[in-house]
Amino acid sequence: MKAKLLTLGVGIAVALTAQAGKELSFDRQLTLEASRIDGLEIDAGAGHMEVVGADVDVITVDARITSKKYKSKEDLEEAFEDKMDFYLKRDQGFALLKASNQSKMMSFSNPEISIHLTVQVPQSFDLVVDDGSGHIKISDMDGSVEIDDGSGHIELNNIKDDVEIDDGSGSVIAKNIAGDLTIDDGSGEIKLKHIGGHVAIEDGSGEIQAKDIAGDFKVDDGSGPIEVSDLQGEFILVDDGSGSIEVNGKSWSKK
Repeated sequence: MKAKLLTLGVGIAVALTAQAGKELSFDRQLTLEASRIDGLEIDAGAGHMEVVGADVDVITVDARITSKKYKSKEDLEEAFEDKMDFYLKRDQGFALLKASNQSKMMSFSNPEISIHLTVQVPQSFDLVVDDGSGHIKISDMDGSVEIDDGSGHIELNNIKDDVEIDDGSGSVIAKNIAGDLTIDDGSGEIKLKHIGGHVAIEDGSGEIQAKDIAGDFKVDDGSGPIEVSDLQGEFILVDDGSGSIEVNGKSWSKK
């Protein structure tokens, strides 16, 4: 009898674990009139993010909320309401989008909820992003872009002002950047193409490839090969730990 009860108990535990491991999701949307707003600041935790500039006068945020921790969609929705911040509001000339865990401390009470964001903003906006983890994709912005990212792939295209990226880990791909580009990267490959201004990179490790750079190219690199082609400005090597360097088709001599 005890053996049967034990078997039944194990079966129930396995079934609950399997059910809790299934990804559940639901959607939310936020909107805000963009009149008298110059830009958007995004404070996000875990989840992918895409921001697109367009000829619009309303900020629109479409969110997909997901988790594998909960047994039902109702449990997930309740945890989201109780433990997550998700709002869009005006804040001194900017709009602020908050989409993250209410508690900054990782603990056993971590809700393990990801918020995947698709954001449409006026093309003229400046953009500031503080992100925990997840893929970031930003395109078609006339204003400046600043990104502080913990981990995850970053992809930028068609930015008509300066770009600053502070990235812990993950690859960075940037193309069609009209202004200056500054990157502080812990690890991960960096690929750049069609940069209209100067480039400054401080990189821990990972391959660097750059093509069609109108300004100077300054790099402080820990390890990994560097290849720069169609560079119109000056190549400035601050420091390089290891890895080959090629500039405009010629091997660069480390001094």
